Amino acid sequence: MYKNTKYGRADILKREKIKKICRDRGYTLEELAKISRIPLSTLAKISSGDTPDPRFETMQSIASALRCSMDEFSDREPKIPYQYEEYVYKMKQLAPHIKEYIKFIIDLEYDRMIYLKTEDKIRLRCFEFTNVVDGLGEYESKIEKMIVADNNLLTRDCTFCVHICDNALEPQFFRGSFLGFRYEDEVMPKQGEIWMFLKEGYLYIGRYYHYKEKHLLKSLNGNIDDMVITKKLDCKRMGKFIGVIKNEVSIEYLPCPQLIKGREGETHTDERL
Repeated sequence: MYKNTKYGRADILKREKIKKICRDRGYTLEELAKISRIPLSTLAKISSGDTPDPRFETMQSIASALRCSMDEFSDREPKIPYQYEEYVYKMKQLAPHIKEYIKFIIDLEYDRMIYLKTEDKIRLRCFEFTNVVDGLGEYESKIEKMIVADNNLLTRDCTFCVHICDNALEPQFFRGSFLGFRYEDEVMPKQGEIWMFLKEGYLYIGRYYHYKEKHLLKSLNGNIDDMVITKKLDCKRMGKFIGVIKNEVSIEYLPCPQLIKGREGETHTDERL
């Protein structure tokens, strides 16, 4: 019985929590019975309190159907609250490059919280892309570092930067440049602004234009094909270009370890500076 398990006494079972999670998931008892394969009569008795001490296996089935931890029904603090379990479940269904995009946003906001600004210096997450195909950076080839730059109007307006390691964007931006961007996924680009978009796992930096129903990013130097934005869901706005963080500004790498998969499939921690 549930009271004899590691979860403790039967009275810690919170049937109101079952009702709440069902409401949040949009389930009726009938739907929960179908998903959990528990008789509706059994669930009704648990929900009403007529069965205050359900079997452990029954509660496991309910937790599995509701995609939540057994701790939700006890005094224990769940390691992952059920509200976040839903996002984990949904994230598993997404395409790989969308998963990477979500991780990018989480890392970005975490950095803004952890790496506080000092009076004269500021820390920014910096991305470098080791695989550039026809001027487009493959997102999965990214190397992440933290840089320290002077605290000024430009760097305070940035949320991340990109280190240009080839000549694909010359003469607009030269090899070795640090381009500052501000993450603004919910802001519509304006005519002529430089933006970075993610499409099908590749990053494109170009100048945004729209003509009637046509939206596109134009190449900065004419050497890269323009990117036509046909559907909103096909592309993600990664950031608006703020400015070049000048090379003469004191910038030093801080180690931000990341597991990188090598060409032969080996895994190692990147230590490049």
